Amino acid sequence: MNASKHKSNQVTDPPSWFEQPRNINAMIAGLVIVCLLLVVADLFYTNPHPHFDLETSFGFQAWFGFVSFVVIVFLGRILRMIVGRKEDYYDR
Repeated sequence: MNASKHKSNQVTDPPSWFEQPRNINAMIAGLVIVCLLLVVADLFYTNPHPHFDLETSFGFQAWFGFVSFVVIVFLGRILRMIVGRKEDYYDR
């Protein structure tokens, strides 16, 4: 039997809840709203034991976490270039 003909006869499952674009957009919007609410909550919270003066600035935890995330991603890309192997490394 022809492989392409075989694939066309397969029944495909409908996309799951997480794969539907409407739901993905709703999850992203919900995440953005929660993040904004947490930053606004920083107006009503003071760090009782700051180690540095910078820690008392508005939204410190939010921007420090974001900058840390970006740095880790870029360091991971550099590390991948250093320790990465070609796709056929184990086939040799």
